[in-house]
Amino acid sequence: MFWTGRRLARGRRDGRLVTDLPTMRRVVPHLMRTRVESTVYYPQRLDVDRLVHWLEVVNADRPQQERLRFFHVFLTALARLYLLRPELNRFIAGVGGRTYEHRDITFSFTVKQALTDEAPEVQAQLRFTGTETVDEVREMVDTVLARSRGADRDDTDRLVDTLGRLPGPVLAGVARTVWTLDGLNLLPRVLQDAIPVYASAYLVNLGSLQAEAPFHHLYQQGTATVFVSIGTIRPEPVVDADGAVVARRRVDVVYTVDERATDGFYLVRSAQILQAMFEDPDVLTRRPG
Repeated sequence: MFWTGRRLARGRRDGRLVTDLPTMRRVVPHLMRTRVESTVYYPQRLDVDRLVHWLEVVNADRPQQERLRFFHVFLTALARLYLLRPELNRFIAGVGGRTYEHRDITFSFTVKQALTDEAPEVQAQLRFTGTETVDEVREMVDTVLARSRGADRDDTDRLVDTLGRLPGPVLAGVARTVWTLDGLNLLPRVLQDAIPVYASAYLVNLGSLQAEAPFHHLYQQGTATVFVSIGTIRPEPVVDADGAVVARRRVDVVYTVDERATDGFYLVRSAQILQAMFEDPDVLTRRPG
């Protein structure tokens, strides 16, 4: 149940209950009760040679502040993928391990205020429809990064600061209360909006640090049943169709997924569709028809 502002409604504020599940998918959450035991790691090596060349052409005559980056394209393609493949947007929650589907597409990620060990990290979250163009996503990212790296503090940062000042036992009690309310589908909107693990997916982009994609854990709490780790674009030797060894630019992406939300075949097919978008990035410059 959740409060709409006028009355109590069934279900969750952030998701609709999925009622047409196959029998096995209804049983799985009772066989694997937590995300820890239902985690699947799926690494994908994306071929981005054509995409990198496309970015070079597109950015040639653009001013620096309007140039497209790989992360812009990735976010656009991922949001489009979630629109096309709605099972990716599902999560398990509540008493009895029920399956819900997010009412929107939201991605959370961490932003370093500067590329130093001492620089603080802030949380950012973007909400998509899945129909955005890559230029629209660039503007969305630029806006949230400017706000995150600036002096303005958002609800998440203020919440973390407040909780961090509480004594340990009090903080533990607050956390238990929050997760209990979430299990009963009674978590207030202000908390749900301020905690970044309530999202369709959580992303970390290590390309700017020249680092490789880690096999990351899932957060036990919240609704983000997919964690996406993005590595660094590097040239690699590849054997082409003629048997010749050529250099192609590729990037490793690791998906950490709650298997209870969707099955492996659905995930593999989704990854193939994502690769196809990078083969034809022009499709991301216009809204889906």
